[in-house]
Amino acid sequence: MSEEEAEESVFHKKLKVKLKEKGREGRIIFLKEYLDFILRSNLNLPPDFPTFCREVMGLDERNGFIHIRIWNERNEVVEFVKSMNYEYRIDHYD
Repeated sequence: MSEEEAEESVFHKKLKVKLKEKGREGRIIFLKEYLDFILRSNLNLPPDFPTFCREVMGLDERNGFIHIRIWNERNEVVEFVKSMNYEYRIDHYD
């Protein structure tokens, strides 16, 4: 395992995603599109999907952005936001 991979597995990051619509409706659209992406890509539904849904619906919205904790940049949530042309950025937690 490279030093970069070891660092990514230890420190989680913050995926900042701009919703297509603000508020509850934007979160619902995000979750519907994410589920559609998982099913159409023939990926397994993550075991923590219900928890992920609750977290997305309960996240504070900051100027239309939600912040999702991720462990590394190579996961299905990041692939999803890229493929759906969401505006996003990945930051390290302090």
